[in-house]
Amino acid sequence: MEVSEIFRANLLRVLQERKVSAASVSRKAGLNIRAVKDIEERRAKSPRILTVFKLAEALEVPPAELLGLEKCQCSASTDLSEAIGFFSSLSQEQREPLLAAIRQLIAVTK
Repeated sequence: MEVSEIFRANLLRVLQERKVSAASVSRKAGLNIRAVKDIEERRAKSPRILTVFKLAEALEVPPAELLGLEKCQCSASTDLSEAIGFFSSLSQEQREPLLAAIRQLIAVTK
């Protein structure tokens, strides 16, 4: 199963468990009201990592759960687990400059 489909399935499962609508989670996450609906209906196939973290925060679940990393062998990696934990602990304001720096590093290494 593709990562985007794993994310979609996990997102829908959490929405159903919490009995919340796509629109309400989109609003709570500070996203366009259609954001979750577009994922649900497979119109958004590859959400940005910031979207994943916003939705995880709004749903009060670890981003790793939505991404399916908890069942993945790669989640056993201490570095990955620590990075996910660190990023999850940051506020939205703290995440933005970190993401900008990461994007810049990626651009430089290409």
